[in-house]
Amino acid sequence: MDEMTNNWKRTEYETWEEAFHGLAPAVRQQSVRVAAYTQALYVQACELGFGKETRDGAERMKGKYADLAYKCGMYHQLGKALVPPEYQVWNDAFTEEEKAVYKKYTTDGRILVSTLQELGEKKRGEKKADFAEQPTKNIPWLMIRESCEQHMERWDGNGYPAQKSTTNISPVAQIVGLAKELDRLASETKSEDPFAEAMQILIAQSGHAWNPALISVLESARSKCRAVYNKYIYYTVAVPKTVPLVDKRKDRPMGLKYRPMISNTAGNVVAYEAVPWFGGILGRSGETEPASAVEEMLIRKKMVESVSQYFLYEAADAVLRIENCKLNLQYVLLQMMPSFYQLNTQLQNFNQLFKDQPIPKEKLLLTVPADLVANANKNTTALIERYIRNGVRLVLDGYDPEKQGEKLPVEKLKSMGFVYVRFAPELHLKQETANAMNALRAEGFDLIGAGADSHDIVGWLEACGVSSMSGTISGVMVNEDELIKDSLIRER
Repeated sequence: MDEMTNNWKRTEYETWEEAFHGLAPAVRQQSVRVAAYTQALYVQACELGFGKETRDGAERMKGKYADLAYKCGMYHQLGKALVPPEYQVWNDAFTEEEKAVYKKYTTDGRILVSTLQELGEKKRGEKKADFAEQPTKNIPWLMIRESCEQHMERWDGNGYPAQKSTTNISPVAQIVGLAKELDRLASETKSEDPFAEAMQILIAQSGHAWNPALISVLESARSKCRAVYNKYIYYTVAVPKTVPLVDKRKDRPMGLKYRPMISNTAGNVVAYEAVPWFGGILGRSGETEPASAVEEMLIRKKMVESVSQYFLYEAADAVLRIENCKLNLQYVLLQMMPSFYQLNTQLQNFNQLFKDQPIPKEKLLLTVPADLVANANKNTTALIERYIRNGVRLVLDGYDPEKQGEKLPVEKLKSMGFVYVRFAPELHLKQETANAMNALRAEGFDLIGAGADSHDIVGWLEACGVSSMSGTISGVMVNEDELIKDSLIRER
């Protein structure tokens, strides 16, 4: 135990308020949310007749106790006030002894609640109640005690502290336990819609962790629970938020559009190609131009570096968002302007990018034209090699073995560090192209495709071992929001 734990002293609480404020702030915040979920579920459970099959359940599951259900959720973790703050929030790094200290809050909570209930019945100045549970037949009192002690029990008996199972668990404690787990999942799940994913996870656990009848209550109360989530979402500090580094205003003069990249003839999306666009075309409101149409102007205005950095950061934002949504996408392939590789080294800016937006480097790939590499001078070649050595993933784009093979043989590509190669689309459906692709694959290269404009080409690219491909048949260009929405729909 550290110095903080050694200096901590256990407090003898005399009021509910004192005990509640003995909880760590994060635990108090969670308790407020759990209380709201508990009340919503309890009201729905009473309407559906949940938990009334036993005599104790019939006594507890009554609409008149709806406000009491809120208190059951509010005080279910009160036993944590009896241990130091660092033991009030579960930590996977806990030792076995520390795990035991943490789990004890359930039984301690029942006793603490009993003590506070007894104190509330006494006049101030009278003898304090002992820290021991006093028997009672008071149903409201029992409901709060049961919620404290049993909310971590599970339907299949795999909970704690007593491994109770099925209807041996108080129906109110079952509701509080489900409310707490709903809040935890909705607060910690990395998704564009954490609440929906939390619901999906809990429904899948029906009959194991949770009473199937209670899951039916949860499904019936979905809209009520969603309202609770929406109310408290901004206070749920554990919810991961994707903080963009690029402001994607509607009136911005440039940005990225994304084209899906599929892996096979079934059309499974595994990556996205990011294509820069520029707006502000005189007399044609709403229309955009490709980067190639304005690259000469950007070179003349010495804006290539700043504009390229803008696109890199926007693509990094998209990668982070994909990561936070746990989408099954391998990477974003960003089309870079050829003039980017004529700049002085941008390695420092690359390093800063991955600090500012901490994404895995392998999730962001950049194109470099094969013609540029084939005709590069010594300095540009050294620059490209340096990028690759430092973890910048470059794709040799538009490779044509007949045109560039002499200057870019396999040995040269390997010595420069290239791993990814994309052949020029005009070479599709040719035997010599298939042979060249197979030769590169045999040398360990990862082939990426472009121009997947028909089922024949898709099938041919797949037969040639292309790992992913883009084109009209793989999907239309979409913005980042549509990318996320489409991908989430595909994976559900």
